[in-house]
Amino acid sequence: MSTKILCGPCGYEDNTKNAKKWCTSCEEGFCEDCQKVHRSTKMSRNHKLISVSDYQKIKDVSISQTCVGHGKRYDLYCSLHDKPLCIDCVDQHKSCSQLVSLDKVAANAKQSTALADLEDTISGALNNVGKCIKNQEKSGIEFDKQESLIKKTIQKTREKLNQHLDLLEQKLIQNLSTKNVNCKSAYGEVLHQLYLADKKLNQLKREIGTMKQMASDVQVFLGTREINKTVSEEIKSIKSILSSTKYFEIKLEINPSVTSLFEIDNELGIVSLTEKKSRLEFKDVKLDQAQKHIAVHAGSSNLVIDLQLKQKVRIGRSADDSGVTGCLILHNGNILILDILKGNRIMEYDGQGQFVRYISCSGDPYYSTLIAPDQIAVTYFSMNKIEIIHLSITQVQKIRTTNQCEGISYRHGKLYVVMEEMGIVVLELSGKILYTVTIDFRYVSNIATSKDRIYYTNERKNTIHCLSLTGQEIWEYQNESIALPKGIAVADNQDVFVVGY
Repeated sequence: MSTKILCGPCGYEDNTKNAKKWCTSCEEGFCEDCQKVHRSTKMSRNHKLISVSDYQKIKDVSISQTCVGHGKRYDLYCSLHDKPLCIDCVDQHKSCSQLVSLDKVAANAKQSTALADLEDTISGALNNVGKCIKNQEKSGIEFDKQESLIKKTIQKTREKLNQHLDLLEQKLIQNLSTKNVNCKSAYGEVLHQLYLADKKLNQLKREIGTMKQMASDVQVFLGTREINKTVSEEIKSIKSILSSTKYFEIKLEINPSVTSLFEIDNELGIVSLTEKKSRLEFKDVKLDQAQKHIAVHAGSSNLVIDLQLKQKVRIGRSADDSGVTGCLILHNGNILILDILKGNRIMEYDGQGQFVRYISCSGDPYYSTLIAPDQIAVTYFSMNKIEIIHLSITQVQKIRTTNQCEGISYRHGKLYVVMEEMGIVVLELSGKILYTVTIDFRYVSNIATSKDRIYYTNERKNTIHCLSLTGQEIWEYQNESIALPKGIAVADNQDVFVVGY
C-alpha cells in the first residue's frame, strides 16, 4: 500500500495537507493551492509537475539531483569527466573546457542513444538472465534424470548379482549332489562285498556245527582242514576289501571373491559428484550490434578484420606504476594480467573488468601461456626457471633452466620457450628438453604457436617470422606500419595479430 505524500510548503508552515502534484525539479509535493503558486512563480513555472500517483511509481528510483559534497542542486555538467556539478564544484574543474549547462546537455534525454543503449543493455541482461535461469532449471531436471538412471543401475546391478548368485548356488548344489552319489556308491559296493563275506562265514559256521553232531572223527578231521582253507581265503579277501576301502569327508569352502562381499559394510558402490565450471555465458549486448569493418593494408596483405572494443580494464594510475608484459584470457572469460612492477603476483579480472584476485608467484611475472582451463606456465624477469601454476588449487610445479626464459607458448603437450644464448627451446611439461630451434635470439622475446607453426617478433629488425615446428623458416614479414613489433598472437584460422611498441 502506497504512503501518502504531504505538501512541502504547507509542512514548512506546520500545516498537514496531502499533495496532489509532485515537482520533479524541486523534488517536493504540492497541494492544489501551493501548486497554483508554484506554477505562477517565474523561477518555477517551467518545472514539470506530475501526479502523485505517477510519482508513487518512480519514487523508489534513486536519482539524486543534489551534490553530495556541497548539498546544492546540480546546475552544470563536465563532459570531460562525465560528472554533474553544483556551483561549488566548479572550482575543481577550472581547467576543464567542456562545462555546459545541465539543462542543455539533458535536453531530449528521453530520445538519446545513451538511454536507448541502456534499455538495450537491460533487455539484453534480462535475456541473458532468463537463459541462465532456463539453463539452471534444465540442469536441475537433468540432475534428477541422472539420479533416476543411477538408481536403475543400482537395481539392475542388484538383480544381476542375485541372478548370478542363484546360478552359482545351483551349480554348487549340483556338484555337491554328484559327489554325494559317487561317495555313497563306493560305500555301497564295499557293503555288498562285506555282506557276501558275512553270509559265507555264517554258512561255514553252520557247517562246522552240523559236522560236529553228525560226522565221524575221520570226517571231522578232514572237514576241519578243508573249511580252514576256505576261511583263510575268505579272511584274506575281506582284508583286501578293507585295505582298498576309502573314507570320504565332504566339506565346503566359499570362494574368497564371494566372502569379500561380506566385508563391504558401508557401500555397494561409490556415487561421485564432479564439480565443473559452469557453461553459463553472459553475452554482452554491445557485441551483437553492427560492427565497423576496418580494412588493413600491409605489404601484400589485404585483410578485413572485424574489431570492436569490448572492455577497458584500468590496472594502474599512471605509466610509472605499470609494467604490463602480457595477458591471458581464461576459458571462463576471466583475464590474467602480468605486470613486472606489481610485485610477485598476477592480477585476475572478470570479463566485465572487475578485479577478482591476486595470484601469488615466486618472481616478477614476465610472460605466460595457457596449458589447461585452470593451468598456466609462467616465466620470470631475469630468472632461469619456468613455473606451471594450477590456478584452482594454487599448486606450483617448478622447471629449472640453464638460461633466462622470456616468451613462452604451449602446444600439444610441449612448451616453446625463448631462452637467452640458446634460441627457442622445446620442452616437455616435465622439463625435459626435446630440441632447440636456432634463431637470432637478440631482441626476440615474444612467441606464439599454432597447430603446425611457430611465430616470433624481432624488435630490432622490425620483422615477424613464421617457422615450422621443427625450425624451418616459412616466411619473414616486414612493413613500415609496424614499429618495434612485440606482442604476437595467432587465431585458429592462422591469422596473425601483432602489436608494436
